Amino acid sequence: MKLLKLQLENFRNYQSYSYEFDHKNNFTIIKGPNGQGKTNLLEAIYVLSLGKSFRTVLHEDLLLWGMDYLRVTGVVESDEESLELEVFYTNHPFKKKNFKKNGVSMKNSEYIGNLLTVLFQPEDLNILYLSPSLRRRYMDILLSQTDKTYLQALIKYNKALKQRNTLLNEIRKAKFAKRDDENLLKDLDAWDEEITQFGSLITEKRLALVRFLGEKLKDLYQSISGEKENIQVEYKSKVVNEKEAFPLNKISFIEQAYTDAVAQARDKDILQAKTTIGPHRDDLVFFINGKDIVTAASRGEFRTLLLAIKLAEIDFIKQKTGHHPLLLLDDVFSELDKTRQEKLLKAIKNCQTIIATTDTDNIEKLAENSILLSLENRA
Repeated sequence: MKLLKLQLENFRNYQSYSYEFDHKNNFTIIKGPNGQGKTNLLEAIYVLSLGKSFRTVLHEDLLLWGMDYLRVTGVVESDEESLELEVFYTNHPFKKKNFKKNGVSMKNSEYIGNLLTVLFQPEDLNILYLSPSLRRRYMDILLSQTDKTYLQALIKYNKALKQRNTLLNEIRKAKFAKRDDENLLKDLDAWDEEITQFGSLITEKRLALVRFLGEKLKDLYQSISGEKENIQVEYKSKVVNEKEAFPLNKISFIEQAYTDAVAQARDKDILQAKTTIGPHRDDLVFFINGKDIVTAASRGEFRTLLLAIKLAEIDFIKQKTGHHPLLLLDDVFSELDKTRQEKLLKAIKNCQTIIATTDTDNIEKLAENSILLSLENRA
């Protein structure tokens, strides 16, 4: 899978911009001083891939100042087929997003997966030690790109979760006011079935991803570090025990565990007016030599683990889709020493890679046959 052409209209600091990538060379290095839009180009490609930014949740932030619409289009080569992709957003006269493949409009959930991407940026270190929501988001993005069933289940789960939480609040109010809540509780039964069904599917597929990471990370980490550290990854859930779920590998086991857990948590959920268990509360935990990395790892070990995770992510996408993903590297080489830089470039040599960096001289030496895209003095 390769991105052949990128066109921007009113995106960030680009009023009109077009670039055709050299299909014979996998590495494109974006050169330019700060403020010229290196990261903005990577962000535009990410938007073309997933329909959203990795820097903001507000589409308005992506608009060129004074403009009320933006358009990102690209030509992608996949399975010897050429695809034309487009993401459009306007905030006037009302907010509207539109996604197109070969001129045909579609939902974002249908659009995702046409351009597979892996983003690697220094801020990704936050995934390893900050909020569990970042790790859940990481799993959701990776699985949504490679598995339409997962994406649909995630969408339906989030809708059911919102409805259930609203209903829990109504039940709590009824109980405090000593009103009849029998009909409300019947409605809650229905929403319990919804979150159980979709939550079980999400959990099953996340567990499979965690198993994949567990099998890959130890060897990847050791090949980068040159040491004998033991890396482990664990999926933390109040619904299902990971070690019990793996040998059985049955959705029925997860569904039963989910049903039991939701029933047990009902009174607590009503009291708090929110759903207290489920994939929206789960976490991904990493260990080095048996200790949680949050308390045991050095900054160098964090960097090495993140690099190993990104390489495992590439392998996962290749295994699930049969395609090499497009790699977006945003100034990551400043965070890696020369040995880790060489390890990264060797591992990704078969992937189209677009690199934004200030260290162009060193990267050009490491990345053979690279193309230099200069933004200096861009009008």
